[in-house]
Amino acid sequence: MKTIFISIFQGVEAKNILRTDIYKELVSNKDVRLVFFLGSKEKAEYYKKEFSNFNVVYEVIKPYRLSGLNKFFSNLSFRFLNTDTVKLKRRMALDVDKKYISYCFDYILNKIIARPFFRRIARYLDYCFAKSYFFYEYFEKYKPSAVFLAHLFDDLEINFLKEARYRGVKSIGFINSWDKLTARNVIRILPDKLLVFNNIVKKEAIDYADMKEKDIEVVGIPQYDQYVKNNHTNREGFCLEFGLDINKRTIVYAPNGKYSSTSDGSMIDFLYSLVNNGAISNAQLLVRFQPNDFVDMEEIKKRPWLVYDVPGIRFSKERGVDWDMDGNDLRRLSDTLKNTDLFICYTSSLSIDAAVFNKPVINIDFDLEKQEGFLGSPRQYYRMTHYKNAINTGGVKVVKNKEGIIFWINSYLDNPELDSAGRKRLVEEQCWKIDGKSGKRIANYIINILNN
Repeated sequence: MKTIFISIFQGVEAKNILRTDIYKELVSNKDVRLVFFLGSKEKAEYYKKEFSNFNVVYEVIKPYRLSGLNKFFSNLSFRFLNTDTVKLKRRMALDVDKKYISYCFDYILNKIIARPFFRRIARYLDYCFAKSYFFYEYFEKYKPSAVFLAHLFDDLEINFLKEARYRGVKSIGFINSWDKLTARNVIRILPDKLLVFNNIVKKEAIDYADMKEKDIEVVGIPQYDQYVKNNHTNREGFCLEFGLDINKRTIVYAPNGKYSSTSDGSMIDFLYSLVNNGAISNAQLLVRFQPNDFVDMEEIKKRPWLVYDVPGIRFSKERGVDWDMDGNDLRRLSDTLKNTDLFICYTSSLSIDAAVFNKPVINIDFDLEKQEGFLGSPRQYYRMTHYKNAINTGGVKVVKNKEGIIFWINSYLDNPELDSAGRKRLVEEQCWKIDGKSGKRIANYIINILNN
């Protein structure tokens, strides 16, 4: 029996791996043992209840502290990436700490070293001198044949990769989001093979991660398989579940969350007023919050008329990566996409989800309240590299004022086919294939690497 190490340190990793055909296909192979690594006993016990089998093992790792040369190369890795998103984040940091000298130093250093030549040198020195044996005991215990890592921008998973490299164990990376290669840091140590959603991310892996084209495989988006394979609840059942009127058109608003906006409540009130006072006729509002954010229930209580969905479970008391969407949450998301008429959000991957179902998408690019400083408004996020790609397809309508949002809500509700060509292009570019087989493709790729 061959052993595969798989990291599940983030909610998005569980969503992409455990809750897709990646897990189903791998666990059905009796010649393979899966060892999942998690950061807490609570999460391990939670997943064991649903994902258990004779060939599945859970390991809870001790807390990891970055130090020494590992800390140095980790900090340095943020200087090797030069994208519009990185420039935006640097400017946002300046707005908080007011460290103008550091800002100028980082700007100049980034201009000089954000090149393949310097990245290669850094990776070589990182591998040779920033030794890490954090996962030594687990490799000794299980003697794995491969590691599958879905968040190579995290230092903990880089330590995983280093141990695999030291031992000659095959490594497969997975870029499980459309923004990571342009929004975070460069990958400190490269895996043997890399799986990506689409050809855009493939090009970014070549340009920014310096991966060789022959070592990159485009596989699609595994969590989108459910959109093809699920038996969706019909509209009547969906409306009954949420207490919605089946005879009214449904507008979904997805708040950006506390990390980037202080005016979600105001936007909810504004959109509700539009459907309540007749500016938008024969319509109703459903608010779908983010699974990785915390909702202020006191604000909810102030709005007894609000129809809303709060998906997910949180393992932490703070917003972040420690969350999970179970099967029921994913079903409700899929049913919402199928049975509603229009989606309104800021810079969100929900824009792609909606486009998969050919549902019109409006992105908000105006503030209802005056925002203080550069960080006060989510509007600046439209400058991010990955999101520019989405907007350029013509599949997302970005509105600049109240009048614009009223106009486009009415236009899309009256003619849902408007901009459908742009949405088709958005899906083709970002999803590659929507055939329900992405999870199976990934699992088969891993098995082939294991056997060869």
